[in-house]
Amino acid sequence: MIGIFFLFILFRIPYYLMDIPITQPELLWQLLGERLAAGNLHFVDTIDSTGPFSAWIYGLNHILFGNSLTSFSIISFLLILFQVFYINELLIRINAYEEANYLPAFIMVILYQLSFDFMTLSPALMGNTFILLAIGQLLRLTAINANPVPSILLMGIWGGVAFCFHFSYLALLPFLILTGLLVNGFSFQQLNLLLASYLLPIAFCAVYYFWKDSLSEFFHLYVILGLKIDRLYHVEIKDLLYIFSLPLALALIGYFSNNLTHRMNVNQQKQNQLFLFFLLFNISAFFLMERISPYQFITIIPAITYFTTHLFTISSKRMVRQTIAYGFLLIIPFIGYSWVFYQKNETSFKRYKIDLSESPSIPEETAVMVLGNNQNIYYQSKVASPYLNFRLTRIYFDGMSEMERKVRIYQDLKKESPELIIDEEKLFEQWIRDIPFFESHYQQDGPGHYRKIR
Repeated sequence: MIGIFFLFILFRIPYYLMDIPITQPELLWQLLGERLAAGNLHFVDTIDSTGPFSAWIYGLNHILFGNSLTSFSIISFLLILFQVFYINELLIRINAYEEANYLPAFIMVILYQLSFDFMTLSPALMGNTFILLAIGQLLRLTAINANPVPSILLMGIWGGVAFCFHFSYLALLPFLILTGLLVNGFSFQQLNLLLASYLLPIAFCAVYYFWKDSLSEFFHLYVILGLKIDRLYHVEIKDLLYIFSLPLALALIGYFSNNLTHRMNVNQQKQNQLFLFFLLFNISAFFLMERISPYQFITIIPAITYFTTHLFTISSKRMVRQTIAYGFLLIIPFIGYSWVFYQKNETSFKRYKIDLSESPSIPEETAVMVLGNNQNIYYQSKVASPYLNFRLTRIYFDGMSEMERKVRIYQDLKKESPELIIDEEKLFEQWIRDIPFFESHYQQDGPGHYRKIR
């Protein structure tokens, strides 16, 4: 594994040399951590759809390391190493292949080079760690004479934890239920155990927010509105196809070659079916994603790794294996590097990176509230707004009565006291109408700009 470790470091170097700018999601996670570290309560004092466990990690990271991009890179590096090591050891333990080696780890490290944002501290990456732990328990059930109760209990708990990190991982629940029934033959009692254990982490969050007198905000903003919020496309579908088409094609070839050329035992047949379902359910999680970007699809890496490893064993000839290995080693990272190089020169990349070229010049310490989706301004100023996700804020406010909305806006403006309000959605005057206090405290200072009267 030492060679795998240094290989991973080697492949990360080109991304650092490309000087990739900070992305909009990364800025959002930094701001979220800053607000939580300042004592603001997620879903109450900050309106955002980030999972509660992820938000707490960002808050802790801000306290310890200031939520710097360096800390994001180091923690994500350690998480990826753990995931690579865990998957490799798991596949060896369940006898997924005829030979026990580090080929899955090698393939997985290469696949993590498909996109630069795989290697940042995203909720998807953090939640993926627990998805792999859940899959590990599911695969252990394919072993003969395995005691199912501890595995089912842990499977549900890890799945619930993953959901509390990242909303789109809700797709794991129907996957666990379906594969448990069809592949592992769960009884009614075992299915109930799975569902009950899955709800335990969610119940923990519910108790915490009930203690903070904000249980309704947690369920409304994270669980209910998480299904209604419009998707934000940071990248186009063609970009996703460019990144993932070849790996998915290789996985598909590996799947069919494994079925047609290898004689599998019963356990290996179950493993093959489980990984196929896992891949399909992770792709279908697209419909639960709020932001469309490559890092959201990080959960398909283990399934692609499993099937691609079978592709490497399609021939017993050493020359054929070496050709496949070297081709994979060169082409997969090239896809990631070339995509970044191409995107940096495209205007469409402004939808993903922080771009200050069209933002107004604002002094650094100015407390700013932005009423709109353009969060770039917060990169060079002080955030004084609970509305970090304005698309979610609009849906949340639309579900309120006019009086409830005015009370909420009054409380937010009173608490945050922004020096400058940038109104991109032309809502500020409508919001503060009939609130004399704020009508007399803010005056228009340019189109869509309202400055506090000192």
